[in-house]
Amino acid sequence: MAKNASTARKQAEPKLLELVKRWEDTYNENVEAMVSECYNPTASVYFTGGEVHGKDQFLRLEKAILAAAPGRKMRVDRVILAGDDTVVVEAVVLNDEDPGYSSPFCAILTVRDGKILLDHTYLEPQRWPGIEAGAPHVTPGGLGKKSK
Repeated sequence: MAKNASTARKQAEPKLLELVKRWEDTYNENVEAMVSECYNPTASVYFTGGEVHGKDQFLRLEKAILAAAPGRKMRVDRVILAGDDTVVVEAVVLNDEDPGYSSPFCAILTVRDGKILLDHTYLEPQRWPGIEAGAPHVTPGGLGKKSK
């Protein structure tokens, strides 16, 4: 059994790495492609300050953030494969409009059938460029609000 699990993991690794690269590229170049090509139609994304469920809600969120911060970019710094269906990504969001800006984040991605089914992203929402524009598109809301 352990040998089969090891073989499955070895076979899954290149596909997982390819998905993370596609995720990064499409985040930076075309959020519609990111959501449609990298996420399962029923994907759930959980992050500090809110959550979205399904591609439609997720795309509304990403478009609102991008409209508010068109210079935002992601740079993946480290990828850790955890089994044949889970990837831990250490990354940073940058902002072309503010070259000195950076905000690190971590995402734990669970993959099914070659697409992200669950995305648990840990970030500082008040430091994420444009995220306050996404507040109407998430549950429970509160994105980007400064804590008192």
